[in-house]
Amino acid sequence: AIRDKAWPEAIKAIARKIALEGVIQGNKPEEKILRLEEEISKAPREMAPVMEAVLANWYWHFFQQNRWRFMRRTQTAEPPGKDILTWDLPRILAAIDKVFTRALSAEAELKKIPVADYDALLEKGTLPDTYRPTLYDFVAFEALNFYSSGEQAAAKAEDAFELAADSPIFAPAEEFLKWEVKTTDETSLTAKAIRLYQKVLSFHRDDADKSAFIDADLNRLQFGYNRSVGEDRNKRYKDALKAFVDRWGDHEISARARFLWASVLSSENELVEARRIALQGWEAFRNSVGGRMCHNLVRDIEAKSVSIATERVWNQPWPTIEVRYGNVTEVFFRLVPLDWKGRIGNSRWRPEQLTGQERDDLVRRKPAYEWSRKLPPTEDYRERVEELPIPEDLKPGCYFLIASHDPKFGDKDNVVSVTDIWVSTLAIVMRNRHGEDLIEGFVLDAASGEPVQNAKVETWIRDNNGRFSAGPSVATDQNGLFSLRGSANRGYLLLASSGEQQLAAGNDYYLHTYGRKPEPYTRTVFFTDRALYRPGQTVNYKGICIRVDTEADNYTALAGQNVTVVFKDPNGKEISRQQHRTNDYGSFSGSFTAPRDRLTGRMILETAGGPTGSASVSVEEYKRPKFQVTLEAPETASKLGQKVTLKGKAMAYTGAAIDGAKVRWRVVREVRYPDWWHWYFWWRAPRTASQEIAHGTATTGVDGGFTVEFVAKPDLSVPEKDEPTFVFSVYADVTDTAGETRSAQRSVSLGYAAITASMSAPQWLTDDKPVEISIFTRTLDGVGQKTDVAVKVYRLKQPEKVVRPKLPGWQPGPRFRREADAGAQPPP
Repeated sequence: AIRDKAWPEAIKAIARKIALEGVIQGNKPEEKILRLEEEISKAPREMAPVMEAVLANWYWHFFQQNRWRFMRRTQTAEPPGKDILTWDLPRILAAIDKVFTRALSAEAELKKIPVADYDALLEKGTLPDTYRPTLYDFVAFEALNFYSSGEQAAAKAEDAFELAADSPIFAPAEEFLKWEVKTTDETSLTAKAIRLYQKVLSFHRDDADKSAFIDADLNRLQFGYNRSVGEDRNKRYKDALKAFVDRWGDHEISARARFLWASVLSSENELVEARRIALQGWEAFRNSVGGRMCHNLVRDIEAKSVSIATERVWNQPWPTIEVRYGNVTEVFFRLVPLDWKGRIGNSRWRPEQLTGQERDDLVRRKPAYEWSRKLPPTEDYRERVEELPIPEDLKPGCYFLIASHDPKFGDKDNVVSVTDIWVSTLAIVMRNRHGEDLIEGFVLDAASGEPVQNAKVETWIRDNNGRFSAGPSVATDQNGLFSLRGSANRGYLLLASSGEQQLAAGNDYYLHTYGRKPEPYTRTVFFTDRALYRPGQTVNYKGICIRVDTEADNYTALAGQNVTVVFKDPNGKEISRQQHRTNDYGSFSGSFTAPRDRLTGRMILETAGGPTGSASVSVEEYKRPKFQVTLEAPETASKLGQKVTLKGKAMAYTGAAIDGAKVRWRVVREVRYPDWWHWYFWWRAPRTASQEIAHGTATTGVDGGFTVEFVAKPDLSVPEKDEPTFVFSVYADVTDTAGETRSAQRSVSLGYAAITASMSAPQWLTDDKPVEISIFTRTLDGVGQKTDVAVKVYRLKQPEKVVRPKLPGWQPGPRFRREADAGAQPPP
């Protein structure tokens, strides 16, 4: 193939040969990469750019297969070697970027080669070649896919290039091409991606067929949305997509732009507008990729959904059924009786459990009750929650509650929800007896809380294989109490009956008993005079031998006890041993010499004869510190985006200043959120990654002082409305002329607001005393701050009756209560 200059076939053959050799010799990706690099060095010049692109893909694939390794590695001070297995994240990303850069260096040659010439090597896609007409386009977009990956965020430099939303990234193509990206972060892959988009757009600006230009321009906008930061990012992106659609509305790629536009609106819950724009894209270009994407989005917005939640036990005051729905106007309910006792068997874990076939059969059974409720239409296509009343003439028993938006409860274009409920006036309260073989609880009247006497409580025992057998039964006493003995480490199902009322416990009850009572034991407790020793120093120790009987709560010292103490090095080898006999108080003492002839580290004192016991000490070659380093808080109040100055000092413990010492400092920024953020935005994962934003060196003066200055740059990817606090941790390492290094650290907290306020009041208040409220105002560093405070007191409207708690696991949403078929009423 090389002789015939069939470059695609040659590249494919070389790659296939290397892959097969790798499989034969152990299938190690790193070896394949090395072999391909060797082949590139020998390949003809015409083959090299495409082979470099293949190599970059192999690097990228290797990274993806080992992502967890690279993401966990910290960057080393020394550059890693040639062994790819030892690289850190910045090194592997830089290597991939370098290979893509080499591939694109043959820009002029690649632009002359039609992509169709490489059909033998490249896998044919579904889009026409006009979108990627040349081999240059193919290699460029392979590189852009890498530059756009999310892993780049984990390898930021301290002067990392931030793509601002108000930059020309969302400007019209002509203005974007004039943009000169300026940054001190020359390794920024985001900046390289922008420059590469400019090259691709410039290449196709004058094409007769604008498909490649239009496609690249849309990809540029999408890249900007994914990588830019700023409060107005969404608005600028939507405006840019609208301008794109207005300009290229007669091209099928505009349907993709409409899909992206509608997707942003959908994420903002503007579903009506999102549906309108997506419909336009589908109707204009139904057979295009963008048209089909728009169609799928419209279907998602218009999709019908119903899910229900209700209390497990129904009794007066009657609960409601909470229905979460979208795009339906009526919901249908059925109650199908459940023979709870009859369904206890070996084929299911609990009687309420349904197999797929049983679920299908359930909707075909005749219901005991059947009703429907009208729902307010969701004209805005947003999901809504309604609280619907239940029938109040229900007979006691166990039922399956089935809900559907299809009156026939069919499978087509329908979702059937099923849950089990009990209609009963009983309540079961279990009493845990940890470590005992007792099953205890109370059967009560659910409405009044009064005990139910002579209620029958039946049990079924589940063994370790999941099989059930009937267990003992018992009647409740005058206090509603039932108590029976069970088998250890078994699961129990409980069913309480009183007259026509029945109720099963909602969960299995497990008996966890201890195998046997704790036996008395003896032990030796060691004490040493220090925790750290130098080699050659004396290790003084003392021990006390005791007998422990926790059952009888009896602890005694052992007099006249023979004890052998062994001293072992970090490798577990014996250094020395001594024999002791305890005195009348059960104690003994002795000493060893820390060895000089072996490895230092943590060494062990332990008993080899007599009551067991051990203690550890550290033996290290260490030098007492001669000086300390301190960092003082800023003298003036700092602000975000401005320079922060901290003064430090290195002072000897004798009081003398350490002058002429070398100082290396760095500043790391972290993001913290206010207390309310986590429960208000429970669905949003916070950005908590740390980033080094500055570093430098200094020399201490004659007074031992030095200065650290940095700009407190905020993380622009965190919205200001989230009220974040940026914690700037300053680390300073000072090395004196003798080579001794000491460190200090101080944090400076800054935010868009300079002061935080909090208030508290006593938990229990009475109307015969004034209400005292304590108000605290502090800086973000926790220092008290004097300021004026405005306090407003509101009287809350007390509910007329006890409000039922929210159902567990039911996500909050727009909630409305409906009385029968009356109109929707807002909550009080």
